[in-house]
Amino acid sequence: MKRLLAWTARMVLAACACGLLADDSPPPVNTQGSNGLDANAYIWFVEHSAAVSKDAETSAVQAVIEAKDLLRNKEPQVSIDFFTKALYDAKSPAVKRAIRMTLYDLYKGQGQNDKALDQLQQLIVEQE
Repeated sequence: MKRLLAWTARMVLAACACGLLADDSPPPVNTQGSNGLDANAYIWFVEHSAAVSKDAETSAVQAVIEAKDLLRNKEPQVSIDFFTKALYDAKSPAVKRAIRMTLYDLYKGQGQNDKALDQLQQLIVEQE
């Protein structure tokens, strides 16, 4: 259940970051406790997941978030290499921004502040 809620939170965060949700309503409060989703929460989740999946750009940003999650137990250089290649291959400006933020986090976590600043600088100057 915790994995479902964590995945849901990341999905909603990605969608909110892109401003592509059908509405800005928050998820309903779960009245069933931590053991299950009530009907309103389930319907909200389905509707918002559908809104995210309709847009390729939002789905790709979500893929960046999921890849970061899958790579978190790997050596940091493995993650950096993966996202550097993904940045080169990405076409969408929104996806490139998500990758640059991920690279910023990775470099900062490794104490490579110059490289982290490079990623932030690119975010600041890119106008796409």
